[in-house]
Amino acid sequence: MNNKSNYSTFLIISGIIATVILTAGCTTPQEDSATNELIVAISTDVNNWHLDKFPGGDARFVWSQVYETLVRLDTDLNIMPGLAESWETPDDGKTWIFHLKESVYFHDGTPLDANAVVFSYSDESYVKKMGALRSLDHIETIDKNTVKFVLNRPMPLPFYLTHVAWPIMSPNCIDENGDFVAPIGTGPFKFEKQTPDQEIVLTRNEEYRGDEPVLESITFKVIPEASTRVMALETKEVDMIIKLPEYEVSRLENELDINVYRKLTTFTDFLQFNCNNGVFNDKEIRKAVAYSINTEQMLNTVLEGIGIPAKGRPLSPVMMYSKPELDLYEYDVEKAREILSEVGWQDSDNDGILDKNGQPLKVKFIVGKDAWSSRHVPMAEAIQGALQNAGMDVDIQILESGAITKLENEGQFDMILRSGYFVWGPYPRHFFIHQSSCPYSHYNNTEYDKLANAADSTADSEKQQHLYYDLQDMVLEELPAFYLVHEEKIIVANTYVKGYRITAEDPWLNLDGVYLEGKQ
Repeated sequence: MNNKSNYSTFLIISGIIATVILTAGCTTPQEDSATNELIVAISTDVNNWHLDKFPGGDARFVWSQVYETLVRLDTDLNIMPGLAESWETPDDGKTWIFHLKESVYFHDGTPLDANAVVFSYSDESYVKKMGALRSLDHIETIDKNTVKFVLNRPMPLPFYLTHVAWPIMSPNCIDENGDFVAPIGTGPFKFEKQTPDQEIVLTRNEEYRGDEPVLESITFKVIPEASTRVMALETKEVDMIIKLPEYEVSRLENELDINVYRKLTTFTDFLQFNCNNGVFNDKEIRKAVAYSINTEQMLNTVLEGIGIPAKGRPLSPVMMYSKPELDLYEYDVEKAREILSEVGWQDSDNDGILDKNGQPLKVKFIVGKDAWSSRHVPMAEAIQGALQNAGMDVDIQILESGAITKLENEGQFDMILRSGYFVWGPYPRHFFIHQSSCPYSHYNNTEYDKLANAADSTADSEKQQHLYYDLQDMVLEELPAFYLVHEEKIIVANTYVKGYRITAEDPWLNLDGVYLEGKQ
């Protein structure tokens, strides 16, 4: 072989090597990963897939992969197009017209159209019967891609339609008899199968209109115990977990192969009082509770410093119209005791529990046995100790949702520890919980009802801000509830999970752009 041949051979080999190197450098995350099957641990199963019931617990994290809404929010709660590309109101909020994106298809191949929107907000839907859209008079189809919502009163409808609990579903979700058949949405993942109380498997929607997901599938594993979820993450049985207990955060933040994502969210923990019956019918006793609880200390001890102490503030700072300057409750147990003494409660037998007219100051305190249990039970115990220090005998009862509903309906409770409620995105619909017309309300005040209705019956943001500011002042004065902690959302994943961006919206799991790299 001559020198010219050797040189030609060298060029050919060099070209092959360069091609290999360049190709390796251009490998997509999907090609580079041994698997792109994400496994996420959740605390509760999906109890419902149809529009006629509310998806409780962690179900909405799963729904957000299968179903989509007309209007969406970005990671910082700014409103943006969803299945609707635009919308307008011709009459200051009483009528809203939505223009649907074209060439969007459901998982069964049928096109998204105005009829599907009408179906999703029919009289059979939960949101129409029991939820936020009871003010919806009717929906009209203008053409196949345009739909008109006609309301009984003005309201900021686009913010309502961001909630994944009332998304757009295909009419083919039900059969000719009206029975539910299967979950059929437009989302980036399709329903594959569900093993009750064990797992839900979703597969990639190959026809998704946006950027096609890199993930081939998502398996949501139901692991009720928080400590077991953490163990499953550390042993790589799962790739990501939702609702990490606060006491595990600092330890996992120091683990080299684990990423902890945190962001202040829209949810706030609160004590809801039974203002209609029992001891908390007296506003002064509600105020004594507020002064007895050191929310800052609770945050730093029970919740490991994660979140923001609310001190009575009803809205998280990330919410629309959260008033920056409020007259909050600073911890002052002596003031609490003074208030109780002024309304006739004394420790006549020196047993540490106040009494009045021969009756001890007893409080039945309800805590749910649900997705928030790992957080709420230790919070309840701290509250119990704080109120005992002020002279109250607090009995904690940890109950399933059915038992709580029964006690609520009968009025047989004094306080309930809750989180969220009528919270979706940044809009402060939460104030509905204290209106007398709300099924979860235990407070009757006609002035409050008028103010809350006025705030929710305008599309004028300046007027609305003024009204919601007044509502926050009124809640702090009247105390239908005492707000404890503004929550942080916590998502934890192994470091081979790439591209995850946490959102302030809760409950919502943003998996746009997520892929696995180097999972063994």
